[in-house]
Amino acid sequence: MQSIDELAREITSLDPSEQQVLLERVAQMNFRKGLHDLAQKYRARLAREDRLNIPTEEVWAELHRVREEIAEHDYPE
Repeated sequence: MQSIDELAREITSLDPSEQQVLLERVAQMNFRKGLHDLAQKYRARLAREDRLNIPTEEVWAELHRVREEIAEHDYPE
């Protein structure tokens, strides 16, 4: 495996357009990893609450209820 310094030298030797493509790909990978990590934490929480196997419809209903509650609180008529 390359050292960080070797990798940095290789990146700085790329054309600016290649560097931009690389940065975009790294950002996309970080975003996906973040979503994956968040999903794992959410699954773990649901498992701790013994709610991991609830039906999808129930999850959507709960999300809708929470959304309505927030909307009523933040945007009262």
